[in-house]
Parts: sequence; structure tokens; C-alpha cells
Amino acid sequence: MHERVKLLGCAALAAPLLATGCGGNARGDGELVVSAWDDGRPQSAVDVAARDFEKANPGVKVTVKKTPFDQHLQALRRQLGTGRAPDVAMTLLGYGESGTSRALEDKGLLGDLTAESWAGRIPKQYRSVAGDGAKVYAFPIDLMAIGVFAKKGSPEPKTFSDVLARCRSAAADGKVAFAMAGHEDSKMPHIVGFALAASTVYADDPAQSEKRLKKQVTFAGTPGWVKAMERFTQMKDAGCFARGVAGTTREAAARALGEGKAEMVVAPSATLPLWQAAAPKAAFTMFPFPGDDDPARVRVPAGPSSGLVVPAKAAAPALAKRFIAHYAAHRARYAALDGAVPAIPAGADAGRAPSYAAALERYVRDGRTSPVMDQHWPNPELITLFDAGLVRILNGRPGPSDVLKSMDAAWTSKAP
Repeated sequence: MHERVKLLGCAALAAPLLATGCGGNARGDGELVVSAWDDGRPQSAVDVAARDFEKANPGVKVTVKKTPFDQHLQALRRQLGTGRAPDVAMTLLGYGESGTSRALEDKGLLGDLTAESWAGRIPKQYRSVAGDGAKVYAFPIDLMAIGVFAKKGSPEPKTFSDVLARCRSAAADGKVAFAMAGHEDSKMPHIVGFALAASTVYADDPAQSEKRLKKQVTFAGTPGWVKAMERFTQMKDAGCFARGVAGTTREAAARALGEGKAEMVVAPSATLPLWQAAAPKAAFTMFPFPGDDDPARVRVPAGPSSGLVVPAKAAAPALAKRFIAHYAAHRARYAALDGAVPAIPAGADAGRAPSYAAALERYVRDGRTSPVMDQHWPNPELITLFDAGLVRILNGRPGPSDVLKSMDAAWTSKAP
């Protein structure tokens, strides 16, 4: 879900590298290097966890090294194959691009965490994202869900027919029902595609992702995927999105929502700060996107978003596992610092969605979910093709089957 940034190695000092930089991996006993992306805050959850771990383990020194998000993911795969690997690294889970956990796992770059005490508590539906379904290679930090953001008190569509009716009504009032950005960096079209496919594909076949990985099904040959693409086209034709949306940026879409020119937006739960910044005085709530006319078939895309891994070439693997065990033991506290919920429930009665997304709680708790689809797509080109194909639909060009056929043509069952 993120674009690649080319890093040129130690000679390109303008692009800061992760972990120990350009100078080898020699460290003393009791030293731990944690590599994470910079979220813009001076004290993120991983920083707090590092200080807590030092206090609990006198004599241990934890260095948290951060880089901007895109640089982090791009450099991580390269570093894990060298002698400069960090001891613990934060990454996105599943597939998606070269620096995500399953892509790294496919290349033998991660240590096996299956024997760790927390590994057995990972919910079954998330084990194929935190590992390969049998072994575990990542500690899943937080749970992410895709739904609809709207200002508190806004009417909530209950069926897909309601969605189309809402779009026509908003258009008649000179507004749009859904904020949307089709600019290549926005990544918003495929989020709507995921929200649709959750109900059209996974309500019928919860194992669709596993079957695609085994080449037992195709996108173009799956009626639910065809239906999802057709419904995206129906949304475009019903005026759900603004004219010229293919060139709109995500920031412009946020302004439209904040100014009331758009009524709702389909987005991941973690994007609340973007919409809140556009309307600081508004209270936002989140509810499921109704991708079907039968409410019983509605599913919410949900799954762990980020995680911690131990590189196969970590200098202090035992200490790294202790650090992750510490993080796992205090996961509720650290998730709260990020305004998130733990991917591994902190208890039987623990919440499964942030307070602003309480309407999603019962879906996650009852397993009425789908995977976040690209976490199961080994070839990073697939999400680019999917997103670009939906933008072309916004421009009125290809039919739904053209997009799906292009994805089937690019399919690989292992990360390139």
C-alpha cells in the first residue's frame, strides 16, 4: 500500500539508513537496536517500550533508530540481508511490498518466533499475516479495520442500495456522498474496492485469500470479485464521488469532508487524524461499509497492521525476543499510546476496535470480517494494478474484468 523509494546504500548519505548505519554491526553485551519508522511524535509507543525495557533490565541499553516511513520499508529488506541488521524491526504485516513481513519471510530474512509465549495467543484468522499459517515470524502490534468515517449524527446507510440512494441524494444537493482521491499517492480507490469485496467475495468464501495463494482460484474467475468491481462502477455512475476525482489528492479529499462538501469517507481506522485535522471541532464516528443489500453478508476488512520482527542476522536475537515479550505483555498500554487496540486481545472482555469505531466492534468480535486483501498478495505490483484500474474506472475507461485479468496476469505465489 506504499510506494517504493530507492535508497542507494552507504554512499548516498542524503537518504539516512536504518539501524546501525554504514558501519557494521559490532555491539557490546546488553545492547539492543530497534528499527522503526518515524510517526512524527517525539515519544511513540516503541520509544516508551524501550525505556520501560531498560528499567526492567538494568544494564541493557536500547537504541531506537527511526527513519521516515517509506525510507524505512525500502531499506529494511536490504539491511536484513547484511551484517548491519537491527535486532528488532518494525514493519507492516503480510505481503504488500518488499519490506513487509511475509515478503521478508519468503526470502529467509526473519527469525522464527513460533515458540514465544505470546505466539499461541494470536487469533487464528491473523496467523497467516503474522507468519505463514504454521510458523510465526512477527509479533502483531495493532488491529486495523476499514469502514466509513462520518461526522457524528450523520445517517448511516445500512445496505448497498442505501449507499447508491445516498449518493444520488447528495448529488442533488450539490455535494458528494464520499470523499475520494484518485491521485496516484492517495491509495483511496482500492480501499473502497476492499470494502466492497469484503461483502461480495468473503461472505461466500472466507478462505478466498488462501485459495488464491494456492492458485485454486483467480480474481477474474471469482463472481464476487467481478461483483465488487461492478459495484464500484455503480458508485461512480451514481455520483458517489466528485467530478475530476481521478486527479484529487488525499488532502483535498480531507478538506472536502471537513468543509461538508463530502458526507463520508471509506478509510482505514488509523486515518482518523487526517480527517480530524480537516475538521478539528467535529466528532467523527466510524461504521461498516454496507457492500451488500443483505446486512447479514456485510463484512469488515480487518487485520493486524504493523508488527515487530527479529532479523535472522540480528546480533542479539535472545535479547530481541525478550524485548518483544515485554512489548506483548504490556501491549494494551502501548496500543493506547497510539490510539489503537492490540491485535492480540488483552483479555476476554477487551475492546477490539477504538472507541470512535465502536460500531465495528461486534463485527471484529464475531469474526464477521475479511482479510485486508493486499496482505495476501505476494507481488507488490498487484495493489498498484488494482488501484490504477479503479482510477481508470473513475475516468470511465476499462470494464471491471479488465482490471481483474491484469491482476491475474501479474500474480505470483511468493514475493519477487
